[in-house]
Amino acid sequence: MTEASPEGFARPIRLAFSWAIAIYFGIAIWLIWRTSILEPYSDMYDWMVRWRQLQSDGDLGRYLWAPHNFHHLVWTFAILRADIALFGAQGYLFLAVGGLCLVAVAAMAAHLGAAAAGDRLRLVGAGVAAALSAMGCHVLDANTEINTTYFHALVFAVAAILAAEGPGARSRLRSVVALLCAVAAGLGSAAGLAIWPALLFAAWRGGRRGWLVTTLGAGGLFCALYTVGQGSALNPGAAAAHAGRLASEALLFVNYLGLPWARGAPAYGWLVGMAVLLVALAGLAFKGGRDAAWPERVAVPLILFSVTTAAMAGVARTGMIAPNLVPMRYAVFLIPLHVGLWILALPYLRRAWVRHPRKTGGLMVVVAAAMVLHQGVMAIYAIRTADANLRMINRFNGGEQALDMRATIYGDLGKAEALKTWLSRMDFYQRELRPTPAPRP
Repeated sequence: MTEASPEGFARPIRLAFSWAIAIYFGIAIWLIWRTSILEPYSDMYDWMVRWRQLQSDGDLGRYLWAPHNFHHLVWTFAILRADIALFGAQGYLFLAVGGLCLVAVAAMAAHLGAAAAGDRLRLVGAGVAAALSAMGCHVLDANTEINTTYFHALVFAVAAILAAEGPGARSRLRSVVALLCAVAAGLGSAAGLAIWPALLFAAWRGGRRGWLVTTLGAGGLFCALYTVGQGSALNPGAAAAHAGRLASEALLFVNYLGLPWARGAPAYGWLVGMAVLLVALAGLAFKGGRDAAWPERVAVPLILFSVTTAAMAGVARTGMIAPNLVPMRYAVFLIPLHVGLWILALPYLRRAWVRHPRKTGGLMVVVAAAMVLHQGVMAIYAIRTADANLRMINRFNGGEQALDMRATIYGDLGKAEALKTWLSRMDFYQRELRPTPAPRP
């Protein structure tokens, strides 16, 4: 048997894969509730100080635009203001927007995967691409206020690439949409600025000189605007110190690329990161040319976006975090890379299916089982992480102040205590959707 069935994989295989996808996303949806945290901690205290200042001076422009640790979190502060005004400061709007962003990214990935897989393989192409976007670890960035900034940037970055390189005739309207989405990505998080090198590379690789010049001009102007108001946020001395730590920066960069799996074995995470880097560089070097199919043209800038965020983290975070313990919350920015590599792999899967349909069908059953197992492991990690954070919040709310709280709750526990008292009096962010986890023995 040398040719695949016109119906695609056999019905039992399609059924097994469908069930695996259903279970996978059922776990993700359950995790949105099970691991949610709506009470304030960490950056949320700074955000509430900013909101109080807005009530005092009425300066909405400053409230939205003033940098927070270099980031211009326009969408975050707009959501915060609306959550307080419309929902009584309970965190529901943060949760809703974060969940919608996760769904939107997964939907765009599924659309891309289905197109790349082609007829009779769309279920596999779309299912794996969407699954890569909804790992249990990524849910923690969608349902915790201080982490939703990452999804605010990511959803617009992916949309910008799809608008610029997606199917159909290119038009002025699509170009405008791509540029507006690129700008919006930067207003979610400074990591969103990585969209500009990705768009530029795709324009250059596709030989679109006009679009290249337009993107270069718009990106340069926006990045220059991004530095406005950064006087107190930028630290030239720290930048000079980073220049002497290239080895640490490189190690952080590589370990970042190994997320989320690098955190499972931190001592060997760099090996995972190096493998991912080599495959990513091969894709950037040999794929996405002018005559490539549109899914491939989209995949390449998706990969470059993630690699650029890793480089940005290597420069900006060296000295602040251990290179082999890159925070798992950054893994959300590797969704484009993982999806992009899957898109580049799909043509090879299709050839294998045509030549060896039975063996490829068996492989898909293994993939389906591995997806469910992987999501189960990620769910355990997500639950343990969220419960540990919520237990610490409860300890702090109960009046305890310990040194181990500074990294999670706030650096200045005295200031956090005063803000916590004010928040309690205002009845802001005082409830959770789930029961308090029992103390661990």
